[in-house]
Amino acid sequence: MATLTDLGERRAVQILLRTFDRGHIPGLGDDCGIIPFGDQYILLTTDVVYEKTHFPGGATPYDMGWYSVAVNLSDVAAMGGYPIAFVAALLLPRTTDVSFLQEIARGMDNCAKQFGMAVYGGDTKEGDSIAISGVAMGRVPRDKILLRLGCKPGDIVAVTGDIGRGAWAIEMIKHGGPNREALEALLHPIPRLEAGWTLSESGAVTSCIDNSDGLATTLHQIATANSMGFEIEESKLPIFGKLKLMTGQESTKSALYKGGDYELVVTLKPEAFESVQASLARRNLKLNMIGHVTKERGCLLVTSKGKEAIPDQGWEHFKVRTS
Repeated sequence: MATLTDLGERRAVQILLRTFDRGHIPGLGDDCGIIPFGDQYILLTTDVVYEKTHFPGGATPYDMGWYSVAVNLSDVAAMGGYPIAFVAALLLPRTTDVSFLQEIARGMDNCAKQFGMAVYGGDTKEGDSIAISGVAMGRVPRDKILLRLGCKPGDIVAVTGDIGRGAWAIEMIKHGGPNREALEALLHPIPRLEAGWTLSESGAVTSCIDNSDGLATTLHQIATANSMGFEIEESKLPIFGKLKLMTGQESTKSALYKGGDYELVVTLKPEAFESVQASLARRNLKLNMIGHVTKERGCLLVTSKGKEAIPDQGWEHFKVRTS
């Protein structure tokens, strides 16, 4: 009998999708579920964050609260959505200090307010460890929604911001212990809502996903959904500067296979890339071209030595971690 360790999170999700999908539920397999509502779609997403897997030593309850909201809003951003509401279920030991609970709530509230929504309540339960299950709701015009499906050969592949910020933070904490700068980078991600709105309005995006588990596995998810492939140029990867300084020649590997960035990975019509990039720049946002879509399946990294396969590796729950 197979276990979740044998399958990993993504294959487990496929089993769930086969159970739930009856051909009439849109959004299954995307970053958010989709509910038609007039000329809009209502977006629904949920994410559970758990003390033992998400919060390294030194993480504060405020960090935990912020993170639980931000990771859900990142899914809304990936579909071009505007936030509406957030609810959360908190699992806490009975010995939890009241001030700890208050700080979780303050982190959640401040993140929600910064991005134009409120926390509308939720649930609390007793448990042995801390876990926060968040649910975010958003909205997007039907004709502006961003999906994972839709890219074509020749489309440009691009990413907002840089990659490897999460990898740098993880390495800093792993080797140096609690570090406030690294904890901020890891647990205070900025959901790219404004970038998502700009990309949505452009009409030039052919697929979109948020990059939470590492660029490599993110690319494979889009490639699988579209039965396409990618050629990614190593020289164009916008690797976080501090990661380069820390890991040198290993920075590409770290940026590709470690998660925690929460940028948007998009494909765009090639003739529109420069205008979309300029639109984002006017909002002080970056869009970096990193490659293009290919008809041949598989993800390849183009280096100075030629082309090499990008394996489908990255953060994945249930899998045994070797590093």
